[in-house]
Amino acid sequence: MTQEAPRFAPQTIRPTDEQVAIQLSRDKTVVIRANAGAAKTTTLALRIGEAIARGLPPEHILTLTFTQEARDVLQRRLVEVGIPAATAARLRVATFEQFSIDALETLEQRPVPQIRHIKELKPYVDEALQNASDKYAGKIDYLVSDTSTAGLSQFFHTQLELKATLRLQADLDGLGEDEISDALSVGISTALTITEYEHLRLRSRDRVQFRGPFDATYDLACMLDGDPELRQELPRPRIILCDELHDLNEASFHLLLHMIVPDYTYFIGAGDIDQVIHSRLGASDEFMRSRFVAAFPATATYSLTYSFRHGPHLAYAAGAFKNKAADSVLDLRTDIREVDYGPGGASCAERVVETVRLWTKAGKAAEDCTILVREPYQAIDIENSLMQAGLAYRTLEMPRYLDREEILFLRGMIAIALDDFAATDKARRGPIFDAVATFAEVSFTRDDNVDQMRQAVIDEPVALTWLFTGRVDQRGSKDVRDRVARVIDALIDASRSQAPDLVLGAMRQQLGSLLEFIRSEEESHGDTALMRALAHVDEDVNTLIGYLERSVLVVDAQTLLNMLRNHLLTLLSKLDQVVAGDVKQRMARVIAYMRDAGPDAPAHDVLRHICVLMDIEALAKRLYVHAHEARVVRRSIAGFIKAAEDLRLNLREFSEWIATADRYGSRARQKNCVQLDCVRNAKGKEFGHVILPFLEVDEFPFARADRAEEENLFYVAITRAISALTLVCPSDATLRSPFVDRMQIDRNRSRAELALTRNGQRQAAPARIEFRANGDDWARARKLGAHWDGTRKVFFLVPGQSPEPFKEWIEGGRPV
Repeated sequence: MTQEAPRFAPQTIRPTDEQVAIQLSRDKTVVIRANAGAAKTTTLALRIGEAIARGLPPEHILTLTFTQEARDVLQRRLVEVGIPAATAARLRVATFEQFSIDALETLEQRPVPQIRHIKELKPYVDEALQNASDKYAGKIDYLVSDTSTAGLSQFFHTQLELKATLRLQADLDGLGEDEISDALSVGISTALTITEYEHLRLRSRDRVQFRGPFDATYDLACMLDGDPELRQELPRPRIILCDELHDLNEASFHLLLHMIVPDYTYFIGAGDIDQVIHSRLGASDEFMRSRFVAAFPATATYSLTYSFRHGPHLAYAAGAFKNKAADSVLDLRTDIREVDYGPGGASCAERVVETVRLWTKAGKAAEDCTILVREPYQAIDIENSLMQAGLAYRTLEMPRYLDREEILFLRGMIAIALDDFAATDKARRGPIFDAVATFAEVSFTRDDNVDQMRQAVIDEPVALTWLFTGRVDQRGSKDVRDRVARVIDALIDASRSQAPDLVLGAMRQQLGSLLEFIRSEEESHGDTALMRALAHVDEDVNTLIGYLERSVLVVDAQTLLNMLRNHLLTLLSKLDQVVAGDVKQRMARVIAYMRDAGPDAPAHDVLRHICVLMDIEALAKRLYVHAHEARVVRRSIAGFIKAAEDLRLNLREFSEWIATADRYGSRARQKNCVQLDCVRNAKGKEFGHVILPFLEVDEFPFARADRAEEENLFYVAITRAISALTLVCPSDATLRSPFVDRMQIDRNRSRAELALTRNGQRQAAPARIEFRANGDDWARARKLGAHWDGTRKVFFLVPGQSPEPFKEWIEGGRPV
């Protein structure tokens, strides 16, 4: 049986048989498994063009993407394949989030304020923390209260995970604090703060106060899950298309389930199961592999195996790595080159610089060359080598390593030690203030005008020194904190060997002694921070004594002991927040050490000792929710210190070198710069030449990371290349990344050469003969056998069809 010819013919490409099959598909639910660079977006545009050509109004088509960038690309593809711009403009192309915002406005019959930036949400987080502290004081052991820049980012990142996976949708009413934590699979402090935050945001179902990033998608999914009949009030598109289906998460999947109406809606989604790299946010290959089939048993699966980005050499190497069919339609030799390096990051960076120079020496543009690192800390040696070689570079989404938060903190400490913050570029003073506040774990109160403090540091650099010295040098209150800690230790130790009623009696005496000490201290000190600490202890201990005296006859001793322990632990938490606890003591020691060391001390020795004094490993674990992120921060700091050691500069010289590097970084705005970014940021992009450094064990794949996601990251990295890919590996074979050998580069070389010959002989798409005919001529042309393109509103002839009967229109001044 002859396959039906498409009614829509693109202007700029010759579709493959795979693309034509998708374009003509009549299946209600279609999942397209596409390889990287296999023209997923173009294929969706072909399917849209075919639907319009067959008479479907563009307004009945909805296309969803996950990012604004993907949305913009799809809109361009529609026009590029030949759909008139005016017709393409009538289609609804939206991100999931924007579609959800519009749908919610229809359902709620009012607009809800959208807050785009997490810093603008900080007041709500502060209020949620305060509510959680007030609500659960004395009920839980410890409540973390951190709304520094890092703390805020971690809070929203965790919240995004819970919403994307719909774990936050669980019914938490009536659950205890530990049960809430278990249900959400996060720490108890984070769990309680997030639930309080959501109470603030959703004061009632019909009066949502505000929405932050991704909240609309989550809210709409929850609303439709709770009342599926609400979908009747939403648009009812005939065709729904979804690009980048590998980024699908539980919330967006639920939206699709509600919008796909069986026996009415056609759904076509395209993605690459080997590009799932956001599993933490709920992305999974299970959606494409099985979830659609489970929801819609008649789901048809199509493949796109031919690359339109790179040539056969890379297509076959990527296919071998992922053990799947892959090919290319291009007559393009994508060179894959391997270079090796000796021990140390500097050696790898030198080979990267050599590779860039070879590329530009061949007359190719530096901006077509992109270095992709697995993690940002790997860029330290590379950036330093590029600067030393005088090669201009710019980072894309990834910040320069000198602008990473942990490095800005160390830069701030150097500035405090040298008293030369004025030498720092004004644009970086604010971020350094933020970084020092974060890593020093400075607790600002509600009375502190943090924005004003930050601006003061930007305008008057000397303010950095006195501000943070005053904030961290609060030794007078440490005795109070330690006394409370000793009471807790005594309670815990006594509980292990004594009867509860005896322990209570001893605790009553110790609390009385503590109260006497506190009141004597209150009379003799004027320090504000200390006075706040003393007031906290006075109030809480007095309350505890009164409660014990009232309850001793009506509550059993063990229950009272547990309550007493929790009250004291909560009090200790308050003291840690007020007086800045042990971290601030360490910060005071750090500042004192750096000033004693002096400007002539070797920079790497000073920085290394700072990390010891700060216990940087424990600090990173506290600041960052995920262990992987904490490891990256530690490696970043270690790389920065190693760079200082390699430069052999003292503290003042190193500070001057950093200022020079900042000025060098400003060259990033000029053209013809080498590009540098993280692999994770490169998905959806393509580059002429891709250089992958540090392809060694424990670097790529990254140590202790999920192996499947590491494989997907590597696949994403190698498939960004168009004309050249350089793999930079250690010369020691035992350290070489196992991923490189799996590409089977040499084994597939002869096969790739044959494919190049085949592609060179592939005929270009024949120019389609098109013409216009109006009025009575329209019916006559149709009767003579001309084909009507309903998308472009023209007649056309199929290959092999004689133009002779249509000469009057083709030659009569109305050809297209």
